[in-house]
Amino acid sequence: MTDFSAGTSCLQEAAVGGAGPLATTDQIAAEKLALRLFNSPEVAALRPSLRAMLEADPAAQTPDGARQIDRSLDLWMMDLAVCEAVGDSLRPRIAWRADNAAHSWFGHTIPGTGVAGDNPDHVPRVAYMDGSARYEIEGQLSANPPAQLSFEIFPGTPGATPLRPQSNKSPDLGAQVALLRDRDMEFGADGRFSISIGPDDQPGRANVMKTVEGPMTLIVRDVLSDWSQIPARLSITRLGASPSSPPPTEEQILQQYLADLPDYVRFWSSFKNNWLGGLADNTIVGPVAREGGWGYLGAGRFNLGKDEALVFTTSRGGGSYTGVQITDPWMIMPRDSRQGTLSLNNTQAATNPDGTATYALAPEDPGLANWIDTGGLNQGFFLLRWAGMPAEVDTRALVLDFQVMKLADIPRRVAAGVPRFDEAARASQVARRTPDYNLRLGI
Repeated sequence: MTDFSAGTSCLQEAAVGGAGPLATTDQIAAEKLALRLFNSPEVAALRPSLRAMLEADPAAQTPDGARQIDRSLDLWMMDLAVCEAVGDSLRPRIAWRADNAAHSWFGHTIPGTGVAGDNPDHVPRVAYMDGSARYEIEGQLSANPPAQLSFEIFPGTPGATPLRPQSNKSPDLGAQVALLRDRDMEFGADGRFSISIGPDDQPGRANVMKTVEGPMTLIVRDVLSDWSQIPARLSITRLGASPSSPPPTEEQILQQYLADLPDYVRFWSSFKNNWLGGLADNTIVGPVAREGGWGYLGAGRFNLGKDEALVFTTSRGGGSYTGVQITDPWMIMPRDSRQGTLSLNNTQAATNPDGTATYALAPEDPGLANWIDTGGLNQGFFLLRWAGMPAEVDTRALVLDFQVMKLADIPRRVAAGVPRFDEAARASQVARRTPDYNLRLGI
């Protein structure tokens, strides 16, 4: 029997061996259980039918989509395994997930997890709750906190995801119940905070999130504008009487995982089809506001020849974070985000003399400092994100230029003031990504 009831909720005790805030006892236990689920004979027997589902998808008929099937399937399956491992709302636990980079620690290796629109600048964590119960989150910001910290609640269990009809007005799933951002929270002098979650109104109290009846999913999102920023330390406790029923056994969790996997893979593999109302090649939709106003996002499909690039210029718009990422035709980053500039945030990107930033998204190095490396793909998706924005934003000023051009034309058509990189500068840029990313692991 897997029992998380002994997991600690004390921040002082949550980190394992003095490691970083993501390395909690609950996280380690959840990952080890998730690996057992993922590697079980029952899941191995189910995998061929899941892969066949993807082979029938239009994305699989393209060369880039076909060669990315197994990576995408692995990340979806592992993501759900982590979620199922902490799916007991009577004994809530916070787990880090939806990160495509593999990590090895505490005697095991997680090959990465993912759903859609990978962003290594986000540190997403999840917990599951009963909307009729009350919970308390305890947390503490680090001395170098994220650019934005947000808490979002919407209906759902590990295998179910709400979805509003997709349109070009919002990139999100819909059905948001509550949102709380750090800018609206109160903190102690040492960065500590607590958040009260439950169905009742709590007038006059800071840091409150109100739920509705039914299963609830909590999403925590640390947005890093610099990979040296450290995610918040977090724990969650269900208040009230101890549960009268025992925790689910590992066999019960496995059976639930097997039951949920087909719909989970079907949902996330088809999410791309009408996302933002449908996306045309080499055009951009947005930027549009994220649900609840926690940020903005622009996106599109790229379809480029080996000798072509999408070249665009963005402004920060007064925000604390901007970032650009690419994904494969399944909306999964095609390789580990540490292995190349498949994403760049506002600290990693070089700026133009006027403070804007010009990017070139291309299969081959375009020579501009801000190369968004497609990992050799000719087709996929791109995402532009902003967070920590002021109350009033002119979205028309966030993307200033957007065009397709030949790589050979970049020296002539891109202004001389836009920063360039030679091979040595590019190698140095890429070499920094692994040690910078690993700071969040704290080991």
